[in-house]
Amino acid sequence: MFSVFNIKAKMKAENITEKQVVEFLRQRQQQLKDELRSIEITINTITQSKSAGLTGQPLGEQTEEAPKRKKEGKKVLIPQEKFNPNSKLDQKISYALTQIGAGFKDEILDVLNKAQPEVDPYKVEKAVAVRLSYLLKNDFIQATKYGRSYKYSLR
Repeated sequence: MFSVFNIKAKMKAENITEKQVVEFLRQRQQQLKDELRSIEITINTITQSKSAGLTGQPLGEQTEEAPKRKKEGKKVLIPQEKFNPNSKLDQKISYALTQIGAGFKDEILDVLNKAQPEVDPYKVEKAVAVRLSYLLKNDFIQATKYGRSYKYSLR
């Protein structure tokens, strides 16, 4: 550690006055106090939200509302008997699932790549992977998990 003598010698060499040091330390003290207040507010907010039941909303926005209802109509993909290269990806996936009944992503990709060989298979694979995840999450299709893979089918 530095002794007071060493610090004063350094201050003289760098033309720093004691007043400047004290001013700096007071500013630093205030910054630390502000940071501590911020931490205390965060801790209080977290502990209050735990006791309030963890609604997932920011503390000021918590209200007692009825849970949001899902849309009444069942969401499903309509089976597609004919392939339309101009249709949306959902209809193309529906076509593939109609052809194979139920299948893994690779089997769906095989059907789509045979129906549209001119399209980049890598791009199709990425788009289908994302879309299958969305369709499954939003109950447009159903799936059974086999290890780390899903076997998809129409509802």
